[in-house]
Amino acid sequence: MTSPLPRVVQVGFNKCATRSLTNLFAGSGHLSAHHKFKHLLAKNQNIALMMRENIKAGRKVFDGFDHHVFYADLMWQSKSETYEAFKDFRRILSDYPDTILLLNIRGREAWIKSRVKHGHGTFLAMVMQAEGFASEAECLEFWRQDWEAHLADVRAFMASKPTQLVEFNSDTQSVDELVAMLPAYHLDAQAWGDVGRSRGRKLGLVGAYLKRLNARRKMR
Repeated sequence: MTSPLPRVVQVGFNKCATRSLTNLFAGSGHLSAHHKFKHLLAKNQNIALMMRENIKAGRKVFDGFDHHVFYADLMWQSKSETYEAFKDFRRILSDYPDTILLLNIRGREAWIKSRVKHGHGTFLAMVMQAEGFASEAECLEFWRQDWEAHLADVRAFMASKPTQLVEFNSDTQSVDELVAMLPAYHLDAQAWGDVGRSRGRKLGLVGAYLKRLNARRKMR
């Protein structure tokens, strides 16, 4: 059953509170999709790849799972390719014209540091291999340019649709401000949480090893 509320699609980069945003919507009673569809018996499916297959086949981008209200972390990263499906926001709006785009941002350099640490360096290594970067510095400079270009692209395209763009900086704005920007969704700020971070937390040697092992196992 399709929700009477417009879909909200996160169109910022990963490592910008995507899981907290998903918690916020899911914890407020909205069907939410974050990165993968998990199955008990079948293999987990990456949402970005499903979106790409729909586009290639000429179907609507969320065909087969368009009953969700919130979509986040729409990307695929492997050793051979990078695909950031959130950059297909024009196609999303073409297929679902009433969609609200949520441009989630944070301090750019803090975002880069978070990406470098993601998966204890596994994410960075995969990006460098997939994109053919010769050095970490080259990759990080590309990320800086990509960040600026994408944010400018979203803002310019949505200038004529200001009511359908919500921009939220998780470093400088409170979740209460985001809740106020989306009153129709009756979001519960207490569902936000603070996930994906380990600020100030020190683990023992065994705990640190298991954390690294688990992070690498889960890397996309």
